[in-house]
Amino acid sequence: MKLRIQSIKNYFKSKKKRGLEPLFFEKIGDQKTPRDEMLKNLVKALEKNGWTIKK
Repeated sequence: MKLRIQSIKNYFKSKKKRGLEPLFFEKIGDQKTPRDEMLKNLVKALEKNGWTIKK
């Protein structure tokens, strides 16, 4: 099995060609963002899009 790594732009183009739309796509951090902050950002993004998080 061969894995293909593609850019984000190509990923969205391939989705549109197949008639699919991503549910949501938000940046939660970059390489310099601490792991804890990324987790908080991810939780906020999921809650914003209707997910419920049990603690």
